[in-house]
Amino acid sequence: MRSWTPQADGLRCTMLADEADLLASIGRQVLGLHRAVVDRRAAEDDPAMARLYPPAYADPEDAAEFRRLASVDIAGIRIRSMIRMIADLESALPTEVDGDEVELLVDDEGADAWLRALADVRLVLHVRTAQPVDDLHPDVTEEDLEQFRDVAEWVGFVQGTMLEALDARIDG
Repeated sequence: MRSWTPQADGLRCTMLADEADLLASIGRQVLGLHRAVVDRRAAEDDPAMARLYPPAYADPEDAAEFRRLASVDIAGIRIRSMIRMIADLESALPTEVDGDEVELLVDDEGADAWLRALADVRLVLHVRTAQPVDDLHPDVTEEDLEQFRDVAEWVGFVQGTMLEALDARIDG
Protein backbone atom coordinates (compact mmCIF):
# COMPACT_ATOMS: atom_id res chain seq x y z
CA MET A 1 0.00 0.00 0.00
CA ARG A 2 1.14 3.47 -0.77
CA SER A 3 0.37 6.13 1.76
CA TRP A 4 -2.68 8.36 1.59
CA THR A 5 -2.23 11.68 -0.18
CA PRO A 6 -4.33 14.79 0.25
CA GLN A 7 -6.49 15.86 -2.68
CA ALA A 8 -8.82 18.82 -3.12
CA ASP A 9 -11.82 16.51 -2.84
CA GLY A 10 -10.55 14.19 -0.11
CA LEU A 11 -7.79 11.64 0.30
CA ARG A 12 -6.40 9.28 -2.32
CA CYS A 13 -4.66 5.96 -1.83
CA THR A 14 -3.50 3.14 -4.04
CA MET A 15 -3.26 -0.33 -2.55
CA LEU A 16 -2.98 -3.85 -3.78
CA ALA A 17 -6.32 -5.49 -4.53
CA ASP A 18 -5.40 -8.27 -2.08
CA GLU A 19 -4.82 -5.66 0.65
CA ALA A 20 -8.18 -4.04 -0.03
CA ASP A 21 -9.88 -7.43 -0.01
CA LEU A 22 -8.16 -8.40 3.27
CA LEU A 23 -9.14 -5.14 4.95
CA ALA A 24 -12.75 -5.50 3.77
CA SER A 25 -12.82 -9.09 5.06
CA ILE A 26 -11.52 -8.12 8.49
CA GLY A 27 -13.92 -5.18 8.51
CA ARG A 28 -16.85 -7.54 7.88
CA GLN A 29 -15.74 -9.68 10.82
CA VAL A 30 -15.56 -6.67 13.15
CA LEU A 31 -18.91 -5.51 11.75
CA GLY A 32 -20.32 -8.83 13.00
CA LEU A 33 -19.17 -7.99 16.53
CA HIS A 34 -20.99 -4.65 16.41
CA ARG A 35 -24.12 -6.25 14.97
CA ALA A 36 -24.08 -8.76 17.82
CA VAL A 37 -24.40 -5.82 20.22
CA VAL A 38 -27.46 -4.51 18.36
CA ASP A 39 -28.99 -8.01 18.30
CA ARG A 40 -28.24 -8.42 22.02
CA ARG A 41 -26.27 -11.60 21.33
CA ALA A 42 -22.77 -10.26 22.05
CA ALA A 43 -20.59 -12.51 24.19
CA GLU A 44 -19.89 -10.34 27.22
CA ASP A 45 -16.91 -12.49 28.21
CA ASP A 46 -15.22 -11.93 24.83
CA PRO A 47 -12.06 -9.85 25.45
CA ALA A 48 -12.53 -8.01 22.14
CA MET A 49 -16.08 -7.02 23.11
CA ALA A 50 -14.83 -5.87 26.50
CA ARG A 51 -12.38 -3.54 24.74
CA LEU A 52 -14.85 -2.31 22.11
CA TYR A 53 -17.57 -1.72 24.72
CA PRO A 54 -15.88 -1.22 28.10
CA PRO A 55 -17.97 -0.57 31.20
CA ALA A 56 -18.86 3.10 31.53
CA TYR A 57 -19.04 2.92 35.32
CA ALA A 58 -17.16 1.06 38.05
CA ASP A 59 -20.40 0.02 39.71
CA PRO A 60 -21.65 -3.14 37.92
CA GLU A 61 -25.31 -2.12 38.14
CA ASP A 62 -24.64 1.35 36.72
CA ALA A 63 -22.46 -0.16 33.99
CA ALA A 64 -25.19 -2.66 33.07
CA GLU A 65 -27.81 0.09 32.92
CA PHE A 66 -25.60 2.27 30.72
CA ARG A 67 -24.91 -0.70 28.46
CA ARG A 68 -28.64 -1.41 28.22
CA LEU A 69 -29.46 2.19 27.35
CA ALA A 70 -26.53 3.23 25.15
CA SER A 71 -24.75 0.27 23.61
CA VAL A 72 -27.14 -0.12 20.67
CA ASP A 73 -26.68 3.57 19.73
CA ILE A 74 -22.91 3.32 20.06
CA ALA A 75 -22.89 0.13 17.99
CA GLY A 76 -25.03 1.86 15.34
CA ILE A 77 -22.43 4.60 14.90
CA ARG A 78 -19.67 2.01 14.66
CA ILE A 79 -21.68 -0.07 12.18
CA ARG A 80 -22.17 2.93 9.88
CA SER A 81 -18.44 3.68 9.97
CA MET A 82 -17.48 0.08 9.26
CA ILE A 83 -20.02 -0.21 6.45
CA ARG A 84 -18.62 2.95 4.84
CA MET A 85 -15.06 1.58 4.88
CA ILE A 86 -16.14 -1.83 3.60
CA ALA A 87 -18.28 -0.30 0.84
CA ASP A 88 -15.43 1.96 -0.28
CA LEU A 89 -13.06 -1.00 -0.42
CA GLU A 90 -15.48 -3.34 -2.16
CA SER A 91 -16.47 -0.77 -4.76
CA ALA A 92 -12.79 -0.26 -5.62
CA LEU A 93 -12.02 -3.97 -6.01
CA PRO A 94 -11.45 -5.07 -9.58
CA THR A 95 -14.07 -7.25 -11.20
CA GLU A 96 -11.35 -9.42 -12.71
CA VAL A 97 -9.35 -11.77 -10.55
CA ASP A 98 -5.99 -10.57 -11.86
CA GLY A 99 -6.36 -6.88 -10.95
CA ASP A 100 -3.28 -5.84 -9.00
CA GLU A 101 -4.06 -2.40 -7.59
CA VAL A 102 -7.09 -0.41 -6.59
CA GLU A 103 -7.38 3.32 -6.15
CA LEU A 104 -9.45 4.77 -3.34
CA LEU A 105 -10.74 8.30 -3.07
CA VAL A 106 -12.32 9.09 0.28
CA ASP A 107 -14.06 12.39 1.05
CA ASP A 108 -13.79 14.08 4.46
CA GLU A 109 -16.87 12.35 5.87
CA GLY A 110 -15.55 9.04 4.62
CA ALA A 111 -12.12 9.70 6.15
CA ASP A 112 -13.76 10.21 9.55
CA ALA A 113 -15.65 6.92 9.17
CA TRP A 114 -12.49 5.16 8.00
CA LEU A 115 -10.49 6.37 11.00
CA ARG A 116 -13.13 5.06 13.41
CA ALA A 117 -13.41 1.76 11.53
CA LEU A 118 -9.64 1.29 11.36
CA ALA A 119 -9.39 1.95 15.10
CA ASP A 120 -11.94 -0.80 15.76
CA VAL A 121 -10.11 -3.21 13.43
CA ARG A 122 -6.78 -2.49 15.12
CA LEU A 123 -8.25 -2.90 18.58
CA VAL A 124 -9.78 -6.28 17.75
CA LEU A 125 -6.59 -7.51 16.06
CA HIS A 126 -4.46 -6.44 19.02
CA VAL A 127 -6.82 -8.08 21.52
CA ARG A 128 -6.95 -11.31 19.54
CA THR A 129 -3.19 -11.50 19.07
CA ALA A 130 -2.63 -10.90 22.80
CA GLN A 131 -4.87 -13.84 23.74
CA PRO A 132 -3.23 -17.19 24.44
CA VAL A 133 -3.44 -19.43 21.39
CA ASP A 134 -5.40 -21.97 23.47
CA ASP A 135 -8.21 -19.41 23.93
CA LEU A 136 -8.66 -19.02 20.16
CA HIS A 137 -10.05 -21.31 17.47
CA PRO A 138 -8.38 -24.74 17.65
CA ASP A 139 -6.86 -24.32 14.18
CA VAL A 140 -5.03 -21.07 15.06
CA THR A 141 -1.27 -21.50 15.48
CA GLU A 142 1.45 -19.25 16.86
CA GLU A 143 2.51 -18.63 13.25
CA ASP A 144 -1.03 -17.45 12.48
CA LEU A 145 -0.89 -15.06 15.43
CA GLU A 146 2.40 -13.64 14.14
CA GLN A 147 0.78 -13.01 10.76
CA PHE A 148 -2.18 -11.34 12.50
CA ARG A 149 0.29 -9.11 14.36
CA ASP A 150 1.82 -8.12 11.02
CA VAL A 151 -1.66 -7.30 9.69
CA ALA A 152 -2.38 -5.22 12.80
CA GLU A 153 0.85 -3.29 12.21
CA TRP A 154 -0.12 -2.73 8.57
CA VAL A 155 -3.58 -1.47 9.57
CA GLY A 156 -1.78 0.97 11.90
CA PHE A 157 0.25 2.17 8.90
CA VAL A 158 -2.95 2.66 6.87
CA GLN A 159 -4.49 4.66 9.72
CA GLY A 160 -1.31 6.62 10.45
CA THR A 161 -0.74 7.72 6.86
CA MET A 162 -4.41 8.68 6.62
CA LEU A 163 -4.01 10.92 9.68
CA GLU A 164 -0.86 12.47 8.20
CA ALA A 165 -2.68 13.20 4.93
CA LEU A 166 -5.58 14.79 6.83
CA ASP A 167 -3.09 16.90 8.77
CA ALA A 168 -1.47 18.01 5.52
CA ARG A 169 -4.87 19.04 4.14
CA ILE A 170 -5.59 21.07 7.28
CA ASP A 171 -2.15 22.68 7.35
CA GLY A 172 -1.92 23.09 3.58
